[in-house]
Amino acid sequence: MAKLSGPLEPSLAQPSKGVIGTLISQDKYRLNPMVPSARTSILDEALTGPIARAAGLFFLMVGGLSHFNGFSHPPSLATLLALVAVGLLLLVNQTHLRHFVVSVPGVMLLLWIALSISWSEDVERTTFLVRIEMPYLLGFMILGALASEQFIARGLLWMVRLSVVISTLATIAIPSTRGAVQSNGDALEGWHALFEHKNEFGPFLALSFGIVLVEDQRRIVRNITLLTIFGLTLGSQSVTALTTILVIVAIHLWLRVNRGLDGPAAAAAVFGAAALAIGGALGSRASLPLILEATGKDPTFSGRTDIWSAVIQAIGDQPLLGYGRGGLFFPPANEQTASLWRDIGFQAPHAHNGVLDLWLQLGLVGVALYALIFFSSFRVLFNSYRRGERFGPLGLLVMVSIGVASLSEPLYLGPYLSTLVLFNVVGLRLDRKARHQEIRALTNESAPSNQVVAAASALDQGAP
Repeated sequence: MAKLSGPLEPSLAQPSKGVIGTLISQDKYRLNPMVPSARTSILDEALTGPIARAAGLFFLMVGGLSHFNGFSHPPSLATLLALVAVGLLLLVNQTHLRHFVVSVPGVMLLLWIALSISWSEDVERTTFLVRIEMPYLLGFMILGALASEQFIARGLLWMVRLSVVISTLATIAIPSTRGAVQSNGDALEGWHALFEHKNEFGPFLALSFGIVLVEDQRRIVRNITLLTIFGLTLGSQSVTALTTILVIVAIHLWLRVNRGLDGPAAAAAVFGAAALAIGGALGSRASLPLILEATGKDPTFSGRTDIWSAVIQAIGDQPLLGYGRGGLFFPPANEQTASLWRDIGFQAPHAHNGVLDLWLQLGLVGVALYALIFFSSFRVLFNSYRRGERFGPLGLLVMVSIGVASLSEPLYLGPYLSTLVLFNVVGLRLDRKARHQEIRALTNESAPSNQVVAAASALDQGAP
């Protein structure tokens, strides 16, 4: 029987280009020719008409820009954009709707966020955030289930390009985008473009770096965009963003180097990478005073350790449900926020950590649901990477950017949650498509047994 899947293989035998050549190589990931290309029309892209594709691209571009950049807009705009995504369901045939892929933990987390209005410490703020964020999250789920992975990747790339252009022009033309004034009146250095704060701008730049690195196949445009993003990152003076970009580059190279490994070799590579990470962490801890001096940070990491200590104490008072989406940290301060600020010693804007922020707002239930989404996404995207699809490495780097930046910034909710769910849905659909291809290949190679026919029939009926 023919082999149905195998390691990634380079498209052409080329001489070694060195580290830099490997990093910027145009044909970085290629579909493994060993994977059968059997017809799988029921799982192909549903957005085939010009109106459907234009509507999907409009949602991805406009929705992505407004969602990530945090442009001030009423909830009605988010609802309007979600209606565009819902309208896509009317433009596809019933066959595709029968095979509609749903992220179950994503839907459960969406409902949990909406339900947090009932126990929130700040019902007005929670209601506002739910009205802003839920339409985007729902729209990204729908788009991920209907559009092809190529459409999603190219749409995200164009959204990133446009955002980088806007951010660059704003930084040049508007002096106020090159600094800010903190609530206590002190000046805060660092570019933030049209974002409210450099700590919001930096993580988005890191996410953009990963998307451009994998998806942009035009070398000159890619290199110019990467250099622009890196320059904006340096201007933002965000250590979090710079660290995240360095990790993205390292993981990108690791994925390239180990793409042909299988079985014990792959396991050894994973353990080797883990050992290097642990060694690097121990070395960083030993060199912490020098690192802090070089980055201009104090031992509390700009007060973050004080915030984390107070947040952990607040979580202990409401561990299961949390305080509701946006229930704390927003002025005018409610009683719980005022108490939290007193414990911290200043008016912190948020928990400055992804896990703590998620637990504080949505409780242990929210953390568990997010963990299901995260690990499900990793599984299906890693499977995609092993099958030789470029969408797998793209999604893995997006997950890396969110995970690393969330060590010091709260990125597990809002636009980054929508992005993760988008990749989760597309990854689930690619997994189902791969299983469908495997069954089709089996039926083409030999007389189909009852078991194979039953499995193929189940897939045709929309079974996972």
